[in-house]
Order: sequence, then C-alpha cells, then structure tokens
Amino acid sequence: MRTRARALPEALRDIAIVGAGVAGLTTALCLARAGFRVRIFERAAAAQPVGAGIQLSPNALRVMARLGCLEALAARGTLAAAVTLRDGRTGRTLAEVPVQAADGTPYLSVHRADLHSVLLDAALGNDAITLSFGHTLTEVRETEAGVLLAFGADAHKFALVVAADGVHSAVASGLGFAPPGLSPYAAWRFLRPAGNGEVGGIAAWLDARWHAVAYPVHAGDLLNLVVIARTDFVAPDDSSPARLAGALSPHAAPGLVDIIRDGTFVGCWPMSAVPATRPYATGDRIVLVGDAAHGMLPFAAQGAAMGIEDAAVLAACLADGAPAPLERYEALRRPRIARVLKRVRFHDRIYHLPRPFSLARDAVMRLTPPTRLAASLSWLYDWTPPELTGSAFETT
Repeated sequence: MRTRARALPEALRDIAIVGAGVAGLTTALCLARAGFRVRIFERAAAAQPVGAGIQLSPNALRVMARLGCLEALAARGTLAAAVTLRDGRTGRTLAEVPVQAADGTPYLSVHRADLHSVLLDAALGNDAITLSFGHTLTEVRETEAGVLLAFGADAHKFALVVAADGVHSAVASGLGFAPPGLSPYAAWRFLRPAGNGEVGGIAAWLDARWHAVAYPVHAGDLLNLVVIARTDFVAPDDSSPARLAGALSPHAAPGLVDIIRDGTFVGCWPMSAVPATRPYATGDRIVLVGDAAHGMLPFAAQGAAMGIEDAAVLAACLADGAPAPLERYEALRRPRIARVLKRVRFHDRIYHLPRPFSLARDAVMRLTPPTRLAASLSWLYDWTPPELTGSAFETT
C-alpha cells in the first residue's frame, strides 16, 4: 500500500531524478511509495546489464525489504555469513569477520546487473514512475518557476530535482561543484564460472600495494573477482589483464592469478572519490544522493549501500511535510557518511600495511574474537530505515 505524502503542495509531488542507476531507481521507488510522482532521466539509450559484483550489507537490505525487493534479490544473489581475510602472499586465513546482522537480516553478494534488474522491474511496474532513456543532461538551472533540466533541445521544469548520476555527476558539474579527485588506485574486475572450489564465500587478500576480493554472484553460478591495485604498482590497462597478472604472479597467493588468467576480463577503472565537503543539497530544489553526493572508495563495501540509505531518508524527509526537508536530509546523512568515510580510510591503512607492520596486524586479527569483530561493525549494519508512517521519521 502506498502512503501518500502529506502537507505538500501538489507541484512538489512531481520530482525529477537524473540517473537510473542503483541510487536513482531506489530513490524513485521510495518516493513513489511515499506518494510522489517521479520521472527518471537516464542518458543510456536503454537499460543494459553493466558492471560485475556488488556486496549488499544488512543496512541496505532493510530498505530493499521495505520496497518488496529482497526476495527477488536473495534469489539472484548468494548469502554470506562472514568475510574471510587472508594474507595476500600466502593465502593464510587472518580472520573471519561475521557480516550477518543480529536481527537476522542477511548479507548478500550479487551481480550488479541482477540488482539493477530487480530495481528496474519494480520501477517499470509502478504507475507513479516514468523512465526516459537516451537523455543526456546538457543544462541544469534554477529559475523562479522551478529547476530547468535541458537534454539538448528537450527541456523540462520541475519543482524538485534529485541528482543520482554518479561520481562524475553532470548535475554537480552544472552547479559548479568541485570535481571528484582521482585516487592512487584502479579496480580490475573479472568473472569466471564458479564451482572450482577456490572460493566458497566472500574472501579478501591483503597486500601493501593491492588487495583482492572474490565472491559468488548470479545465484552462485559466477565468481566475481576485483583487484584494487595502486597505479604506481601496475598501470591501469582497460584492454588486457596481462599486465596485472604479470605484476601479481611473483607475489600473490596460490590460485589468485589463475582466476585472473582464466576469468573473463570485465574492465579496469581508475578510481575517483567526491570531495567530502560537497553539499548534498542546494537551496530547496536540488538534492544529491548516492555517488553524486559522496562517491567513495570501495574499501568498506558501502558505496551502493549509502545511496540506498539516502533514498529512504530523503523520501521520509519529503513525505512528513515539515519545513526545510532537504536541509534535514543533509543533517541526517552527513554524520553517517562521515563515519563511513572514516572507516574507508581505516580499511585503506590496515589493508595496505607494508611489512613488518602487516605482521603485527595479522597477529592482532588472528587473536581478535569474531564477536568483537562483528561488534565493531554493528553501528553500520544495524542501521534501520525510517518508516513512512506518522509525522516523525527517525533513523537509528
């Protein structure tokens, strides 16, 4: 049942979203559930499966459950009980980090295309959502009558615009925001058929100049591998993985290079992050969600999850009819994003410690009980989305 937005002028119930990725589609579904009419503009000519694997932690899956998407996602993904941390050179197990929430909410590894397909199907089946493909944003401008969005000769005005168009956001650029900064890392992605026994769940290998993460996707039929390597260790190459395999082969744990050589190369992406000072909203008409607001490096596996959380919080702030909803949205989201970014920096340091410091890290990991490791992540995984009922919408 859809909860109607209360105490809002009729014009504010028509909202534009720029970008039909994970954050954009989730935002549309949350807004539609709250009683808004939504039009999504996507620059791609059609919905196409892209990317490789993605991890969805319990905080994100609670939003999926509220939207009625969790069952479909679970059927296409793989449940994970823990993440196994390994030494990058020897493959020796350093720690098992529990990732399932105390309330039983699962942790899933899925193919990004499967996640996108579930969200897209839900959006296409919702009469409050209209999707328009093949629309490349050429101008965004605030006017007295609303926000002008131009897609070449095609122009539209909306009372509220949501930018969900990724790290290299055209909306953010059009507003004059500082561009994302290039990191010293690149992500190399691979897929291969599962069933070879080399990885049974989510596993991560740690080294001073790189780390790798592997997990099953597509209902366990495929194995996803991402190697995040410093660009001064191996230069990015989007045409062939041979350079990466050659750089790793003298150093990597047994079997890891085999996955690279035997797998299908999906691509290599230099990694960027949005400035932490970027505003999440401008005035009361334009708001940013997901990577457009706070695109981050993937060291905490929370980039998509934060965009999913944004969607639920924004819809709640708009739906309750209280003053300054975009200001409240930013006030709610910024402290949490700051804490996640702090965790990202922590993982960057810990994952990539050189010897002999890594030896001390390894000893601490082996001696730390799994319950303590799980407790250190409870603030992240135990987050619950706001309910679209009543006049107050609080997050925990």
